[in-house]
Amino acid sequence: MAFCYWCWWGWPKPILDIYRDCLAKLGGNEKPLHWGPAHIVWEDENFDSAQWCLDHFSDYDHDLTEHENAVVRESLERLVAVPDEYKHPPGGFDDSKDEDEDNPDDFPPPEHWRCKGIEG
Repeated sequence: MAFCYWCWWGWPKPILDIYRDCLAKLGGNEKPLHWGPAHIVWEDENFDSAQWCLDHFSDYDHDLTEHENAVVRESLERLVAVPDEYKHPPGGFDDSKDEDEDNPDDFPPPEHWRCKGIEG
């Protein structure tokens, strides 16, 4: 099993800022971000899937309030605008390999990403 790059280094600041801002708008309730129409983005850390989530938003929004839907939609719209550079681990890292082959520690993020964990 490979190591998750984002779990190891944290999220790039532009992405983390969106998440934290929208989490605050939800009063700290992370459930709508992690288990609603943006599940594959915020829970699974597939940041490049924001547009797909927007395109299929109504397929997964039935358990959220109007306010929650608005904030989750906002998070996705803002994420689409983030440069693609931040949405993928740095070149060369492949988390589909065995853990002995690619360790995130060998692929530090660029300094300008200023990565942090969502708790930190």
